[in-house]
Amino acid sequence: MKRARSLLVVSGVLLGTWFALTGSAQAETRDEREGGASDSEVPKDAGDDAESPEESTLEPTDEVKTRPDEVSGIERGGREAGDLSRELAGGLLWLPRQTVELLFFASGNAAGLIDDEQVIPRVEDSLNPPKGEIRAFPTLFIETAGPLSVGVRLLARADNFGSTVRFGFGGRRELVAESRLRATLSEPRPIAVGIELLHDVRGSRGYLGVGQDPASDPRNIFRADSTEREAQYEEIRERFITSLGVRPLDDLELLLSSSITLRHLQDTEDAGERRVSRVFDLDSLPGGLGVRRITYNEAGLRLDTRKGRNGAFPGIQVETYVGHALGIPPTDTSFLRTGGRVATFFEVYKRSNILSPRLVLDTMRPLDNATIPFNELTRQPDFRGFDSRRDFSSLVASLDYRWTVMRYLAARLFADAAVVAPDLPSLRHQTPRFAAGSGLDFFTRSGSLGSVTTVFSPEGFKLTLSFGVAGGFGDRQHRD
Repeated sequence: MKRARSLLVVSGVLLGTWFALTGSAQAETRDEREGGASDSEVPKDAGDDAESPEESTLEPTDEVKTRPDEVSGIERGGREAGDLSRELAGGLLWLPRQTVELLFFASGNAAGLIDDEQVIPRVEDSLNPPKGEIRAFPTLFIETAGPLSVGVRLLARADNFGSTVRFGFGGRRELVAESRLRATLSEPRPIAVGIELLHDVRGSRGYLGVGQDPASDPRNIFRADSTEREAQYEEIRERFITSLGVRPLDDLELLLSSSITLRHLQDTEDAGERRVSRVFDLDSLPGGLGVRRITYNEAGLRLDTRKGRNGAFPGIQVETYVGHALGIPPTDTSFLRTGGRVATFFEVYKRSNILSPRLVLDTMRPLDNATIPFNELTRQPDFRGFDSRRDFSSLVASLDYRWTVMRYLAARLFADAAVVAPDLPSLRHQTPRFAAGSGLDFFTRSGSLGSVTTVFSPEGFKLTLSFGVAGGFGDRQHRD
């Protein structure tokens, strides 16, 4: 057996050697028959003047045959009829396509994180820290053609007390510092008492004048030597608020608040010809520039039958308020604010889809023929377009369709219409401004977490991104 295996091994070696020798001889014979030279015969250091064997035998009329493995790249791509129109259509659809891809990408990743319980439990822990511990939560606000603000909110809780401190920075003239302390009692009925301090600097506040169409409103006196119709000013604000919230019934809230506010208004240094003193006649500008101190007291009543405030829940919301403002000498002003809102929330197709029409009315009037400073006039924070109109009365109508995409994430489509006027009867004679858009809302079991909103209007495009823990109270003193 050993001798047989040895013979087999020797035979295999001999056969392999014979095949190798005959294959090499056949290759050399084929090269000689074709008259060519192998690659190894071309010197590696041959210069540009070196003549290859193939070039030496070619006539001027012969075609040069290039080996396929020597060709690389594309000199010019092929074109077909209709390519130009397809490229133009692709360019126009690039932004919507990227938006859809981003939406699905973000939604998919958010779903995975939530399913793995890696985000929401930590957020809930931050919003409701254990007794004696402090939690930090980042904040972010970005708006088209507006300042970028980043910061942090600190939260702490001990027994029936809660505290929050917020810092925000958006540049040398975009600063905010806020502190709140709240005490709560659950028996016999829920009661919350709060104290708040605020200091902020807003370096680029816009002012177009009063009225629905400020450029043509006779109450606005523009300087004769200015062609600008949009002014900018800087505001430094300090505010102290005390508040009391009581829930006498499960769906009814009574809100009382009192504040002292200091506002220092001045020209924006780098606004150039858009400085408020260059656009408007300061002698005719209500309140003018300078320092103003005003006290304000407000009482509000709210009925909200929804089971939750952050998800998609059916119900109704009715709110009304009345407030009185009085200037601290030398500020000479006195006025009364009144208003309210009505909103309904209907289920559409299924419980997680909500259709919500809303109507918001705000009005004010001076007392004792006092002057109301221009920056205290009624604004329209509920209008999701450009909140640039001010007057004594305001009306905003909205329609939202909101549906739950997944847990803690909802999408919405909305449309707004808004008018301002010198008084309530004049509201129906004004041409409303319109805005429409879409958005994504992020929330937790206990509060709002952030939103991304895209708005289209005749005045332009607006994109807003906000992220952070909301304050959590509800009176109108926190609206501006």
